[in-house]
Amino acid sequence: MKGKRVVLILVLLVVGLVAYRIVRYNMAKRRIKESPEEKVTSIKTVQAGKGDIEEIISLNGDIRGLREVDVYTRVSGKLIKKIKEEGDSVRKGEVVALIDRDEPALGFTKAEVKAPIKGTVIRYYVDIGESVIPQEPMPQEPVLNIAYMDKVKIVVNVGEKDISKLRKGKKVRVSVDAYPGENFLGRVVRVAPAVDLRSRKVKVELEIENKDHRLKPGMFADVEIIYNEHKNVLVVPRIAVLEKEGRKILFTVEDERAKLREVKTGVSDEEKTEIVEGLTEGESVIIEGNYGLTDGAKVNE
Repeated sequence: MKGKRVVLILVLLVVGLVAYRIVRYNMAKRRIKESPEEKVTSIKTVQAGKGDIEEIISLNGDIRGLREVDVYTRVSGKLIKKIKEEGDSVRKGEVVALIDRDEPALGFTKAEVKAPIKGTVIRYYVDIGESVIPQEPMPQEPVLNIAYMDKVKIVVNVGEKDISKLRKGKKVRVSVDAYPGENFLGRVVRVAPAVDLRSRKVKVELEIENKDHRLKPGMFADVEIIYNEHKNVLVVPRIAVLEKEGRKILFTVEDERAKLREVKTGVSDEEKTEIVEGLTEGESVIIEGNYGLTDGAKVNE
């Protein structure tokens, strides 16, 4: 009897131990289900560094020769010869075309049309055989147009709020569709002394170097007047800076955790923002994955 009692006790102990382990296992599984793994946000970072930022006024306008002159005949007649064709360079005083006079008494002698300025023949308004008439006493159609193109100009109209930013000599950057990704540099040469009463804008003349004549009169140009430059300041990509409840914030990374940082910003351009306070050079700043991110969230790059 005693031996049977011992066996029974051992069996009960084994069954109890198995049951205990099953219960512990089920409890552990339940805790795992009730406590899911912490979410990890994928991010991309860059280091804050020093750079330059420009403050600009963006405008647009039409390119013109620095000087453009419509050339008229001094006598009535017909255009019989184009000595200089469109696109040809001319010197001041050089003969560019011949007119067959409509004057029998002069034996229909040929009259010369001369270039009043150095430049390039831009266009003829009349063709061979067509009649031409002097400008006086009534305005008539000119024979041709000549433009000086070693420099070109653009006239833009600037709103009242930006007038205080303009000064003669300010840098200008110009781009045109014909040369994508390329910029042409110039400067402000003239600011009108008065505001137009109808448009409430001031006329500003810009001058751009054009020795190779790549910029053509009539081209439409995008213009940036650079009125201020911030050199060697702390900058981050513009997309790194967010706004939250009227504050400017960004996120840095510390120990694989996002760290919300309130910052004071300066000026921005299309790509960069100046950081005045709240960040130091070399810190890693989140530029992707930062929208909707919270302070202390686990992140992985």
